[in-house]
Amino acid sequence: MNVIMVIILCFGANCQAIWEKNYYPSIEECIIASAPVKVYMMDIYPDSAGEIHCMTERIFEDYVKFLEEGGKPTITTIPNPDAS
Repeated sequence: MNVIMVIILCFGANCQAIWEKNYYPSIEECIIASAPVKVYMMDIYPDSAGEIHCMTERIFEDYVKFLEEGGKPTITTIPNPDAS
């Protein structure tokens, strides 16, 4: 199975999806690889919100098509305004 890590990064209401076409052999390995990416992104962009998704190649292709057709990346988590 080919799995791709997709990072959705938001500054306010402006969100972008970024990815590297680096395939992971399983969802589990992608999730393990996402841990240091999360830490890095939180250190570099502390005022942002975001999510990391591990997508199969088919789901990734559907997601890219969604973006190409004008869809906007969004996150499903709600940032905690009381968090520091």
